[in-house]
Order: sequence, then C-alpha cells, then structure tokens
Amino acid sequence: MTTKATTTRSALDRVRQALTERVGVLADTSRPEGPAFLAATAGTEIAKATGIGVLEKLSKPLIVPAALTIALRDGRRDGLPLRPVDTALLSATAAAYTTGDVILMLGDGHASREVGRLAAGAAAFATGHLALGALMLRSGLRFKPVQSAVHGVVAGTAAAVLLAEGRENAPLAAYGGLLATLSALATSVDRSHGRGAAVLAVAGPVFLLSDSLILARRKVEGGTAPARALDVGVIDTYATAALLLLTGTAAAARHAGSRA
Repeated sequence: MTTKATTTRSALDRVRQALTERVGVLADTSRPEGPAFLAATAGTEIAKATGIGVLEKLSKPLIVPAALTIALRDGRRDGLPLRPVDTALLSATAAAYTTGDVILMLGDGHASREVGRLAAGAAAFATGHLALGALMLRSGLRFKPVQSAVHGVVAGTAAAVLLAEGRENAPLAAYGGLLATLSALATSVDRSHGRGAAVLAVAGPVFLLSDSLILARRKVEGGTAPARALDVGVIDTYATAALLLLTGTAAAARHAGSRA
C-alpha cells in the first residue's frame, strides 16, 4: 500500500512539474509563440463571451498553429529535434484540428444542432486524433488496463446518451469512442516516456471534458449567461488540451528518438 501511494505521489509530482514548465514557456516573451497562443485563446474567449464573430474568426484558427509552434520549438530548447516522420504526424494533427475548428466556427459554433456539420467537424478532429495516436504509439506509449477500462465506460456512456437522442448521432458516438481511445492511450504515459510527456496524463481527459461541454451547450438557449459561460469553458478546455496533447506527444517522440 505504501509503495503504491509513493508511486502515485511521484506520478502526480511529475505531472505538476511538467505543467509548471509549460506555463513558464507560455509566459516567456523571448519565445513569441507562447504569448501568441495566449492571445489567440484570450481573443476567442472574449469573442465567445461577447458574441463578436469577427474576433472569433481572427483568433480561433490561430490557437492550434501556435500550440504546434511551441511543440516544435521545444526541441530546439532541449537540443532534441523531432524526427521527420514525427514532425509530419504532429503537423498533420494540427492541420486536422484547425480544419475542424474552421468547420465548426463557420456554423453555429458550439450551439450547432446540425448533425451534418458536427459530423464533418468530428471527422476532421478524428483525422487529427488518428495521426496523434500513431505518433504516441511510435513514441512507445501503450494502453494500460485501468486507463482503458475507465475510458471504455466513459465512451459507452456518451454513446448511449447520443444514440438515445437519435440514430443520426451515430457518427458523433463513434467520434466519442475514438477520442476516449486517444485519451486512454495518453493517460497511459509514465516516466519511461520522458519528463515533458507527463502532461499527457491531463491532456486526454481535458479534451473529453471540452467535448462534453459542447454537448451540454447544445441544450442551452443561446445568448444567455449559462450559454456564454459554457462557450468560454469549451475554449478554455480545448485550448489547454490541444496545447498539452501536441507538446506532450512531441516530448515523448523526442525522448524516444534520443534512445533510438
């Protein structure tokens, strides 16, 4: 029991340290991509809170590219650049996520009840999840039983709720299963994948939370205070998850490359 508690505490300490380092990079004005990420996220939050559509269109598509830049430039700081295939997979992930952002943004955003548009956005994000999952596997991450079981329950519950609303939600239920699978893989990270990869333990669940908030937002009347709070919450969690997924996976890939 004592050994298990010590192991858990050690894992939490690694995650806390990795998150602290990530915050430090965002605040580092000598690296413009950090402030750019914060500005893009804040601009989108303000747009969602105030309903200024133009500001959202200027800000939201920049969130993931800024996060990608941070992930790529981390290698220069650490002296461990990514291998070409790893860079390609990470860039494909960012391109797919940004495409999904644009597809959803040009509709009714988080409030959209149009299953076709949501499915198109989900397809774009699913492409990114597959590319990122492939990179995680290349970097040595493997599914662990407990994480897989927990995420299986989450995916099953979400699918049941969506399908109860209508069979047309089947593509969204399938997407939820894929995201839960990615999160299960991400949360299977351990010390063998390098210090910077520890943020993956947080990234997957936060992405799941973000998409859960989108589902909740569809039930709330637009223009109300709860609706705007949910919109801002979606952006907060999404930007955080995207940043941690990209940088954490890049860190795992660089660590694996250093041992190759």
